[in-house]
Amino acid sequence: MKYLLGLIVIIVAAYFFPQIYEETGNSCQALEKKFVRLNTDAATAGSALGGLALSLTNGDLGRDMAKDEYPSLPRPAACVVAYYNFPEDWRP
Repeated sequence: MKYLLGLIVIIVAAYFFPQIYEETGNSCQALEKKFVRLNTDAATAGSALGGLALSLTNGDLGRDMAKDEYPSLPRPAACVVAYYNFPEDWRP
């Protein structure tokens, strides 16, 4: 029973981590914010344009990215899986 409870705690923590880490309202916004953060270079990140790009994420791009990558999963779960599978060193 305690293993089941531990597993549930780990799953819940893994589900809510992207939202907390990226300081967003849902997992699709967190995925989108990670995408924008990784695509802004260091010079743009400190500027007003970089801050504006990070603040305008509403989750639509993240939702579409997750839908394309994981069409059989529900959107929130697909966004979480896509967030964890998105490479940190990705560049266009």
